Amino acid sequence: MTWVIFFVILFCLFWLNPNLYGLILCTALAVVFYFTRPVIMRIIWRIGLHREVTPEIVSFLSKELRSYPLHYAVFCNDFETADRLLDEGYTVAHETADGQTPLHVAAECNQPGMCRFLLENGAEIDAPDGFGGSPLHAAAACQSQTRVIKLLLKYGANPLQRDCEGLTPLEVAQKYEHPQIVYYLRSLPHAREDSEN
Repeated sequence: MTWVIFFVILFCLFWLNPNLYGLILCTALAVVFYFTRPVIMRIIWRIGLHREVTPEIVSFLSKELRSYPLHYAVFCNDFETADRLLDEGYTVAHETADGQTPLHVAAECNQPGMCRFLLENGAEIDAPDGFGGSPLHAAAACQSQTRVIKLLLKYGANPLQRDCEGLTPLEVAQKYEHPQIVYYLRSLPHAREDSEN
């Protein structure tokens, strides 16, 4: 409400003396930016943060993870808070109600830096969630880029692990129509070995 009053006053001043318009407008924009800068920066950051992730997943996780502080910090790619929570006693093995670890969340949200951080703090690379899916399954299902897939494989993720439906990460990527991930996983030597069996 305060901002509305502020702009009404500016409009009245401009109407009374148009020569002041440029000075007042610049001052107003500077004041607005100064006081809303953190909000604006957070909005810009969040728009870019989950841009390659399935929108339904982002919407679901943004609500679902609020009761899991470490998971929510991972979702927000907030290293400082995640590190503080680990220092306070939270563990990288902590699970949500459906068995997801923070590594599952980082993989779903296409956050290779956070995945690396969690792995370096002891996260289990192939930990199954409540549906038997590993973080590699989560990455194959929920986002469309290969950065996290490559990182998880580099850290030793098992690309042949099957979830409760009997699907490998490659089959999950096919199911959710993520062609870049399908192409990449098919190009690996294990994919040829598995298709021969």
